[in-house]
Amino acid sequence: MKKQVTRREFLRVLGIGTVAGIAVACEPEVVEVVKTVEVEKVVEKTVEVEKEVEKVVEKTVEKLVTPTPLPDVVTPHGKVMPADAAPLELQIRYNVIAENKHLDVPRDIYNANSVLNWGTEPLLRRNEMMELVPALAESYEVGPDAEYFDFHIREGAKWDDGTPITAQDFEFTYRHMSNPDLDTPWAWYYYDIKGIKAHKAGEIPAEEVGAEALDDMTFRVHGEGGGQPHLPALLAYQAACPVPRHRAEADPEHWADDVDGFLSCGPYSLVKWDHNRVMEWKINEYYNGPHKPYIQTLINPIGTANDLNTWLNKEVDMLSQIAVADLNFIRADPDLNKLLRWYNNFQCDYMALDTMNEPLNNLKLRQALSHAIDRDAVVQVLAGTVQPAYTLLSPGFPGYNAELKSIQAFDLELAKSLLAEAGYPDGKDASGKQLELTITHSARDAKIEFVQSQWQDNLGIKVNYEIIEAAAWGQRRAEHSMQIYKGPYEYDYMDPANFLRLFRSTDEKGSPRHAWYSEEYDELYDEATHITDLDERYAAFSEVERILVEDVGAIFLTHMLIYQIWWPYFAGIPKDITGREVYRGLDITFSQVYIRNDIADWDTPRT
Repeated sequence: MKKQVTRREFLRVLGIGTVAGIAVACEPEVVEVVKTVEVEKVVEKTVEVEKEVEKVVEKTVEKLVTPTPLPDVVTPHGKVMPADAAPLELQIRYNVIAENKHLDVPRDIYNANSVLNWGTEPLLRRNEMMELVPALAESYEVGPDAEYFDFHIREGAKWDDGTPITAQDFEFTYRHMSNPDLDTPWAWYYYDIKGIKAHKAGEIPAEEVGAEALDDMTFRVHGEGGGQPHLPALLAYQAACPVPRHRAEADPEHWADDVDGFLSCGPYSLVKWDHNRVMEWKINEYYNGPHKPYIQTLINPIGTANDLNTWLNKEVDMLSQIAVADLNFIRADPDLNKLLRWYNNFQCDYMALDTMNEPLNNLKLRQALSHAIDRDAVVQVLAGTVQPAYTLLSPGFPGYNAELKSIQAFDLELAKSLLAEAGYPDGKDASGKQLELTITHSARDAKIEFVQSQWQDNLGIKVNYEIIEAAAWGQRRAEHSMQIYKGPYEYDYMDPANFLRLFRSTDEKGSPRHAWYSEEYDELYDEATHITDLDERYAAFSEVERILVEDVGAIFLTHMLIYQIWWPYFAGIPKDITGREVYRGLDITFSQVYIRNDIADWDTPRT
């Protein structure tokens, strides 16, 4: 079997001189030029006679000569490489991933997440300025009152087996991922599309799902219950990608279980999946979309540590999330600190509460708990990797309303007063019995430990910290059988509906994740989703969020700040709307990065 030459080996064996040669190939050179000048007449005198003679004088002069520039380096997709890019052979990126269960992304992103961007492409994407840009759809049109959207599939788009990508693939996809016979734990993400929820529940046939092929290249999506103006944003999510009907229809559950079954519609083709060891990707020769990458090869080690030592050892090119201990180490090193970057990730961590059962069905108790947490102190504990949260929506996100902050703000005296009103003065009931609460999680977590200490120290409540296996935690969340748990949620699309739909109930038992129910919330949420004017829409959603915050359907804790670090040879990361260099996994940055030609000055061999 032929051994693949890695980027590091290429540098050591073949590439160092080549890289240096390319770097200087177009620099001006100083050369010596021998130049013959015109004949001079010189008068020579001797004792005998005076005569005129001719003498040829040669002079040497220096002259700058610039050689003919080398032609542009062009990728197989026809994309011109930046002038300071390393050769194509060195355009290899290393990043750690988790092991997949399968590769059927639309059906279950959590078990197929490493495929995102590389082997998938949604109808639209977002650029670094958070603007919607074409992807598999060249364009789209909105129907009357945003009741439907027509997307025009890109001409010449193909799966990586050469089969054309059509509107029929998308039509099949929405029936596939809402198939009641398949395990699709997050089909609720698409409930704003007509018929998805009803089909998933087995109430209507697949043909009634509101996603239809008008012709081979035109795909129409209908909103549930009328206009849904945010559908283009929703469909720009990475996982909102098509499934190859010609491959998946015969085996809907297992078509993407291995490298031979999976088909890519994105810029890369999967060429290797060595379970629990590595995945490898090469350029998809059929990809003709707008987000062609510079990186030619992706090496994804599976399940290895993705920490500071991994990055320092050059086992990965960037560290996309940095733990607090590692962040403190980086900040203490002047050279590493210069490489540090951060951004607001629009993710909220909150304490989810079982409001259906005692004692948390008591609003006064929930209010007391919310006012007893000093979020500013959380920021200090976590070394500034978070911002305090008092609402689900975070600063900078569409529809954020700072006026809601005071509703759950830290106020210890108010918290103690509310606790007494709830019937638990100093953490005990009227009979003197200690109030006990239980927080359940799948591991130790500094935020949970902080909340535990705040409620115990500030209110006198006994708080148990229950740790269970991750799969069991997920099952119990779906069953609403945990009294309190920490619920993180990261944005999928830039609209308040994205976050607030989390608490939209499916029945009187609450939403898929939360044991909280408000009929008023549900009604106002449904009304807000149909509003097309952005100012009116955001104002309406602000009132929806107010209900959630005031009723303490959850206690909002922190908004995430992501700190990142990458080696300078990992170049091309753009500045976002805030003016900071940011690598967001949900935009097109993956197609903009490249390996710089000074990599030999930074790289070390891999073992």
